[in-house]
Amino acid sequence: MRRNLGIMVGILLLAAVVGEVGAQQPVPVRVAWQPYNAVIFYTARDHKLFERVGLQPQYTRFTAGPPQFAAFRSESVDVGLFGTAGMVAGSSQGLDYQNFYIQIASNYGDGLVARPESGITRLQDLKGKKIAFVRGSSAHLGLIKALQKAGLSPSDVNMMHMDLAAMAPAFANRDVDAAYSWEPWISRMQEAGGKVIVRSNEVGLNTSDHWVVRKAWAEKNPQALQLLLKAVDLALQEFKGNPATAIKATAENVGVSEATAKKIVEITPVFSQEQLIDPNFYLSMLPGAGAQKMIQEVGDFLIEQGVVKNRIDAGKIVDGSHIQAYLRAKKR
Repeated sequence: MRRNLGIMVGILLLAAVVGEVGAQQPVPVRVAWQPYNAVIFYTARDHKLFERVGLQPQYTRFTAGPPQFAAFRSESVDVGLFGTAGMVAGSSQGLDYQNFYIQIASNYGDGLVARPESGITRLQDLKGKKIAFVRGSSAHLGLIKALQKAGLSPSDVNMMHMDLAAMAPAFANRDVDAAYSWEPWISRMQEAGGKVIVRSNEVGLNTSDHWVVRKAWAEKNPQALQLLLKAVDLALQEFKGNPATAIKATAENVGVSEATAKKIVEITPVFSQEQLIDPNFYLSMLPGAGAQKMIQEVGDFLIEQGVVKNRIDAGKIVDGSHIQAYLRAKKR
């Protein structure tokens, strides 16, 4: 009799717990994103993994950094996706957000592409050449590092700042000899006969794409942030098993064929959460480790170039503790 009573109590308790979980409402989260090869984000969004873990996402698409900065400033978004230079620029303007996850290594997608008749087959051939670039971007820093590797200085070349929209036409019209840019623009210039001379990862630059969260929202919704990381975890597993969704979304959002998108996706490393808290990983998010050093390098470069006015403290931007908490809970 006592044993049966214990079983009945256990069943009632379990039913209460299940009922409580079932009664929980999805947590709203407002996500800002920009169209690029954001493969983990696309996978989570298009497979509705945010909804699966108990979130209610609302997506806002941006095509440039300043409008996205304004959305964070007005607290009309909670979470956002940024490249390294964009994230640094926002932080220098006082935006109070933290980098809680790094999804891809963007330096594999940045690089120098030269026209076939330019005579550029190696970095040393850049001397005296006209090179297109976007001032204040990670590719700008990549170009400086490429020149340094060749033993050249910016004064040895004709650096021509131009908008991305003007770069591919200038390249096709032979108005420049080469361009230091990023995908999909590199692929478009290859279609115009260009040849990739070097990628940023080959000149010692480690840049990446970051997920950031407003600190105030994270403090108010710590469990929701853990659910975001669970969705990321599921998305990475899905992406590794079947990247087709991410490739299709990349093609649609950056305006290239699926064949070109597949090439872009395949050359770009994605990271597991375990890697991001490994002290030996080159982009570890632990205090004082690789991610923090890389972000500080980009911040200092943008100060030197006069692109931003205020120095950032990367130690206050990078926060790997949320991943640590998620992985500890996952093991239990």
